[in-house]
Amino acid sequence: MQGRHGAFAHGEVSARATRLTELWERRWPGVEPLGHVLRVEHPDRWVRFHGLPESKRCAENATDDGEIMRRHRTVLHELLGSADSRAFHGVYVVGVDWDWRDLAAGWTKRRLPGAWPWRSSTPDGDDAPHYFWVSDRSPQEIDALLLGAADDQCHLVIGAHDLSWLYCPYDGGADVLLPTEAERDTLRERHTDWLSSHPGGL
Repeated sequence: MQGRHGAFAHGEVSARATRLTELWERRWPGVEPLGHVLRVEHPDRWVRFHGLPESKRCAENATDDGEIMRRHRTVLHELLGSADSRAFHGVYVVGVDWDWRDLAAGWTKRRLPGAWPWRSSTPDGDDAPHYFWVSDRSPQEIDALLLGAADDQCHLVIGAHDLSWLYCPYDGGADVLLPTEAERDTLRERHTDWLSSHPGGL
């Protein structure tokens, strides 16, 4: 049944689904919208920012939540080129979910009411299929999703209207993929205090 446990039988057959698939394959060919896969396939365009000082993984109080959101908003506004809420118009929100075999099944879909089923796949090394749901959201709704991702309650990829950049929040920060290595370097240099001390940037 579509939507049960975050799974669906078939992706939507429509003009918008075709348009998104063509755009995705043009920008990110041969890769699924999964942050941990994208950073491996495109290391020269990837940077990871941590959500809290000293690479603390999880928020413990409202102050931590505020800092996580400050960093998310700062980077997203820079990617969008504006802090105006209208800049979010046309931004894609892609949620990944699973079927009944995964304990987290349905978590993301429940946070994306009205989302439509786009595609599914089983990436190499994974046992269960991934189901990708697509939606657009207001800035306030995106804030709630970002906090959900910080609590490991949903899994998302936020993409520009042309998918030139991708923002992949997780419970610890965000993986960001830029159009070019030079643009990645520029963004990374703006926020060196948010980088990991790990030699691989994780």
